[in-house]
Amino acid sequence: MDEIIKAQEHSYKLWEQHIFNSMLLYPNEYLTRYIYANKRDFNSILDFGCGDGRHLEMIARAGLEHIIGVDYNRSVLDIAQQRCQKYNIKCELYQNNQNKKLNELIKDELDCVVCWGITLTNAYYMTSEIFKQFTKILKPNGKVIANWRAQDDSLYGDGKEIAKDTFIIERDSHKGMLYYIPNLDDIKEIYRGANLEIISIDSERFTNDNGKIINSWHIIEAKKI
Repeated sequence: MDEIIKAQEHSYKLWEQHIFNSMLLYPNEYLTRYIYANKRDFNSILDFGCGDGRHLEMIARAGLEHIIGVDYNRSVLDIAQQRCQKYNIKCELYQNNQNKKLNELIKDELDCVVCWGITLTNAYYMTSEIFKQFTKILKPNGKVIANWRAQDDSLYGDGKEIAKDTFIIERDSHKGMLYYIPNLDDIKEIYRGANLEIISIDSERFTNDNGKIINSWHIIEAKKI
């Protein structure tokens, strides 16, 4: 466990550098469609792991009124804050480096939690706990939309496996990062343990470098039971 905790802390720092040095400009297309399709039902939303704020901007443009962003890294939140100020976006931003529970930061119950590109960066014990925390801040029947790397992704099995389906990546673009890429049955168990009912499972798959690199994701919508 000590090795996993140290690897995860190191990975958080690498992600901070990655986002700080190459700000992601555009929101994910699937998530954008989802937010716009459901905006009439969502007045309040949390972007967990909001990074530089690319999805906060998109959510604001969709017309949602109560927007919250949470991230582990302070410098990344500073970029998100600058982005929100530039486009006159009203949102609450919180740093949470695991010293508080989400329901200690967020007092109101929310309609939706977005968890995009985050599940892979946390080991099993942390991912399971995070989804349990989502349940505590959601309204009854509140939604969680999240994506998970699938095991046919090129990053699965890359590097040293330090726990089941948990790797220290060797590929230059992700070198040193901890990636947790569970199978679908294990993902479903995380949702069951958090009292979240899966509504739909979709997929997103694309390639890079003339088909040599496979990017494959499960996209899961769930609701609080």
